[in-house]
Amino acid sequence: MAVCFTSYNLLDFTGSDDRTAFLRQALAMAQHDVLAVQKIVDDTAAGAGRLLRQLADSLGLLCTVDARGTTAIASGQHRYHVGLLWRPGITSVPGTWRAFQAGDSHHAPARLQLDAGAREPVTFASYHADPFRPARRFDEARRVVAALTRPPGPAVIGGDFNRVSADRTAPGDYYDHDPYADQEWYADLLYQVEWNAHPDAPHRADRSPAEVLRRGGLLDAAAALDCPWHPTTGHWPVGDPFGPRRIDMIRTTQHLLPALAGYRVQRTHAALNGSDHLPVSIDLEPAMISSRSVDSTPRSRHPPSGNTARRSTAQAPTRTSRAR
Repeated sequence: MAVCFTSYNLLDFTGSDDRTAFLRQALAMAQHDVLAVQKIVDDTAAGAGRLLRQLADSLGLLCTVDARGTTAIASGQHRYHVGLLWRPGITSVPGTWRAFQAGDSHHAPARLQLDAGAREPVTFASYHADPFRPARRFDEARRVVAALTRPPGPAVIGGDFNRVSADRTAPGDYYDHDPYADQEWYADLLYQVEWNAHPDAPHRADRSPAEVLRRGGLLDAAAALDCPWHPTTGHWPVGDPFGPRRIDMIRTTQHLLPALAGYRVQRTHAALNGSDHLPVSIDLEPAMISSRSVDSTPRSRHPPSGNTARRSTAQAPTRTSRAR
């Protein structure tokens, strides 16, 4: 049976505001086996750990990595934390938990190996990129590559990457169109576009951190499957000037490409009202997971075109997997 991995930015999750019921409903509908979450908010790591355990209990999931009760929460700067959860029956591998605490990254990534029924454990990770400093995102991308590919083996990371992808489809087009190219200038674009000293120069999305991830061997699952494009942000009524974008992604090492059985963005009433980001999921076939390298060429399902990227205005979730 396929293993579902979901990533979700919970938008300042405290477990007590009026969005909590929507968030829990959206997560329950995802039917995930492993869950990466971002933006758990508390002043302390201990408080964030309590929130993650409460969330796990409400969903029937696990989040402690050892007999001491260590919680799979990574404590970042500015009260924002990321975590990992998984269903009963999946077990954590002793000694593999790592929280890359504040100082390594703006938001500390979390990494853990889990025995999910494959021939070998798989490394799962949760990540939230720096929202304001493109140069810091570039440096963080190198750190993420090292964390997920050394030592080599099957690994997958889900998160809010705070910029569009640099991965391409089989015809050579960018999977993500440039959401900023046709926009009039506004100050928040400073955090998302390539710097150009000429104030009247066209502005283009800064894809350099994403290119680091791609060249480092962390491949965009949606682009690898060449699924129809859907945004993960842009639906929230306040606080997002950029419009529809796909900045929440799941990236895998080459070892997981043969196991990729599906990708989807959950665009339900609960998800749309729970957070300014939408949950993203992939399905993995455990029997197809292997440590050997494979061809990373995207699987083309569309005829070649002359466009630099593909756009979609479709609103329904993308589903390419068998029913679970």
